[in-house]
Amino acid sequence: MIPKWSFLAKAHASVADGRKEIPSQVYVFPALRLDSQGQPIDVLSYRVDDTGALKWNSAAPLGAELKTIVEKRLAQIGFQVLPFTALTESSKDHSVTVFNLYYREASPSSDNPGADPELTWTTFARVSAATFPQDLDPNRKLDLINQEVVTLFNGREKEASVVKRSSEYLLDFIGASRDWSESINLLQ
Repeated sequence: MIPKWSFLAKAHASVADGRKEIPSQVYVFPALRLDSQGQPIDVLSYRVDDTGALKWNSAAPLGAELKTIVEKRLAQIGFQVLPFTALTESSKDHSVTVFNLYYREASPSSDNPGADPELTWTTFARVSAATFPQDLDPNRKLDLINQEVVTLFNGREKEASVVKRSSEYLLDFIGASRDWSESINLLQ
């Protein structure tokens, strides 16, 4: 297949020192948007569904969709995706990997000052993961991974596709610690 378009990815992946294994049971929170300083714009909120289960929501335009994309990719590469209730009912400390997703909306790129600013865009995606003790005390969490990608692409209308593909792309490097750049082809 001939790619319809591509984007340039400058990525970083790291695993916390001393962490060799990532628990195969996972919970994924909906994505949050970041501002230009890397601070969350959105906050997570929750609701209780008809069955009494707690469901987390994000006001970010791609929040729920990125959660679904990441869950599907994690399942494809061998992880077992759990509902939030399974995380809260876990009887063992640090037995579930909790993923947090972040992205920054597209902005004109400053990486190529000679390019037409209407055609050269950049965005950012981060996937981080940690484990928690049974009581979910955030002060006792153990960070596992942090993976980030800055993408450069042409045409703002491609933003949602680039953010989605970037988040999914980072999952291919779980367990790696490295920095790299490469061109990513999109066939859709």
